[in-house]
Amino acid sequence: MSKLALLGGEKAVKQSSGAIATLPLVRERAYETVTDLMRKGQISTSPIVQDFEKRWCEYTGATYGLCFPNGTTSIQAGLFAVGVGPGDEVIVPSFTFWASAGPIVVNNATPIFCEVDSESHLMTAETIEPLITSKTKAIVVVHVWGTPADMDPILALAKKYNLKVVEDCSHAHGAKYKGKMVGTMGDVGCFSMQGSKTLAAGEAGILVTNNADYYARAAALGQYERLSKLPEDCEYRKYSLTGFGYKHRVNPLAIAIADAALDDLTETNALRNKNAAYLESLISDLDYITVQKVPEGAERLYAYHYVRYNPAALKGLNLNTLLKAAAAEGVSCGSCGYGRLHLAPLYTGDGIWGGRQTIYPEGFEKGKALPVTEDLASRAFMLAPRFEKDVPEHIQQYAEAYHKILENVDELVEYEIKNNLRSVKIDNDGRSINIYK
Repeated sequence: MSKLALLGGEKAVKQSSGAIATLPLVRERAYETVTDLMRKGQISTSPIVQDFEKRWCEYTGATYGLCFPNGTTSIQAGLFAVGVGPGDEVIVPSFTFWASAGPIVVNNATPIFCEVDSESHLMTAETIEPLITSKTKAIVVVHVWGTPADMDPILALAKKYNLKVVEDCSHAHGAKYKGKMVGTMGDVGCFSMQGSKTLAAGEAGILVTNNADYYARAAALGQYERLSKLPEDCEYRKYSLTGFGYKHRVNPLAIAIADAALDDLTETNALRNKNAAYLESLISDLDYITVQKVPEGAERLYAYHYVRYNPAALKGLNLNTLLKAAAAEGVSCGSCGYGRLHLAPLYTGDGIWGGRQTIYPEGFEKGKALPVTEDLASRAFMLAPRFEKDVPEHIQQYAEAYHKILENVDELVEYEIKNNLRSVKIDNDGRSINIYK
């Protein structure tokens, strides 16, 4: 039995994943394009933005695309586009990044937090329907970690109650559900291109839709310069002087970075998925790790490789100690920041934001417990980073590290007790990635 690195043994993972397993965040072509844009003085507006929108529509199969400064503002515009406003309720999971819910408040509506399925980590039609009221206007469907939600039942539910569906595809650039790209099944799809995403721009986002009116309304919210180019009979064209009070124009230098990454997105996604599936096959005998369940008909993308920890299979070992041991082996792993939004002051009304507070319906229990979500938040952890190169030996070392933890569980429990780590709780800031250091 190999001794754990945490207890003085050799590391299982010999080299940093960042050094040998991941691609450069900025592709070479982007450097040339950014330099060209700077020399032309196109640092605020550029035709490259519209060109990229067309490319993304071709990639996803959507009719209209509209770039934004970030994924958060694309969700804000998407909600606005489908008519979400004062007095409306929008159902959204708490097991997500805050930007899935924050734009609901910005649109003066009320987020109603729903449970997720413990195995898929996703909201479902069953967790959504009990929360629907006469005030429900829309559902924000989040494809968490790059795994598409089970869309057919959700879309049927939306049709039954006449609800709009906004897809948050921030983790899912290229993921599919029954042959359709995520983002194209609901009324509006929103993608983040923040620096940690599988299609990164640094800071940018893009909205897609097949509805001309939704496109025009999203543009009217914060992209006044688009409005004069709308059809003459479009009611939003007359607002071309002012827009609707926001400025949501994207920086073209960021789009140049994303545009270059799009060149190899399909190939890179395939390699990411192949490598992640290989790692899962190598640890399939470890009962203390349960991988995310993928809905039938869905083709996931391993944007983030989160799994569920089963402490009973490691004699009650604290998750913090597990991550500490894995990190000592050279594994790039981390904790989950999701599952706490329903308890946050912005949504419970316990704090003040510009004099505005979230308005919940009469009799609604603010901060109501979501047992499945809260349990998942305490047990989900990042198993590994994205493996974007053909590195089977490196992946095998990750599997070895996790097997070493099981083989040395008695010593780990003893270490945990001796160092008063048994009840340590992980504290993070709610981000998608919280690397253990």
